[in-house]
Amino acid sequence: MGKKKEPTQISSPYLAARREWNERYGSYIATAKMWRGVAVTSLVIAAVSVGGVVHFASQNKLIPYVVEVNADGDTLQVYQASQMLPADRRVVRAQLAQFIQDVRSVSSDVAVQRRSIERAYAHLSGDLPAYTAINTWFRQNVPFERARNETVVVEVRQVLPLSDNTWRIEWIERPRSRNGEALPATRWTGTASVVTGGEVDARTIMLNPVGLYIREFDWSRDFAAN
Repeated sequence: MGKKKEPTQISSPYLAARREWNERYGSYIATAKMWRGVAVTSLVIAAVSVGGVVHFASQNKLIPYVVEVNADGDTLQVYQASQMLPADRRVVRAQLAQFIQDVRSVSSDVAVQRRSIERAYAHLSGDLPAYTAINTWFRQNVPFERARNETVVVEVRQVLPLSDNTWRIEWIERPRSRNGEALPATRWTGTASVVTGGEVDARTIMLNPVGLYIREFDWSRDFAAN
């Protein structure tokens, strides 16, 4: 038998051109696709990283701490202000006395009056009834307007515990006209229920360091004592 001839490959200018194009530019296209994929992935990673940095940067990193020291200045203990220990009853007495003075006093010095109001509201929380009561009081008795005619000095006589969280406060208000003339003094009695160990943050730590908040508050003039 004779040797079988292999089929002759038909040469086509179109197929030849396609092979030439693939050989010359196919690798470039594949490389370009790879780099585009890398670029898109890098952009996604960069966007996620920037978003994370912005999120964490917007978070408040200031954590207030309370440092207790003794009379010699030695540190006794340190704890976060948001994790307050039960307040000493002497501190509660002092805070309540200051609260009464801040709410009921009237000063001719605008800066002093504003500071008193700021201190008073540092002991109030919007979810407690006392907040609404004090708001109503200040709307009906604006101290800045009253200061045009008279000033009032509050003298707290005693702060007595009625229970663990309820206190009785007695005080005298001594008004004076703007020319310095003493006006008749009045005696007042109030009852306050308090919440201790409340939240303290960087804004309130200087005005309410022990986290004492007034839950309910009521007062009345003591006419029989005049």
